Amino acid sequence: MRDDIEQKIKQIMADIFHLDPKQIDEETAMDNTEAWDSANHISLVLALEDEFSITFDVSEIETMTSFPDVVQAVAART
Repeated sequence: MRDDIEQKIKQIMADIFHLDPKQIDEETAMDNTEAWDSANHISLVLALEDEFSITFDVSEIETMTSFPDVVQAVAART
């Protein structure tokens, strides 16, 4: 289940940040991914909410600053 979630998240992140999904790993974070700016962060959150039929609150959105953080936030809601 978690692998499936991770693959979906990688694909969403790849689409938004214009990356190859294979480039996204435990090290992928807001501070080392050029396209991960505030506007694309909102796009990411909206895409995740749509894909997984979930809603994040502001405090969760603020903590989602790396691939592992995003996976943890989605997994907690699904």
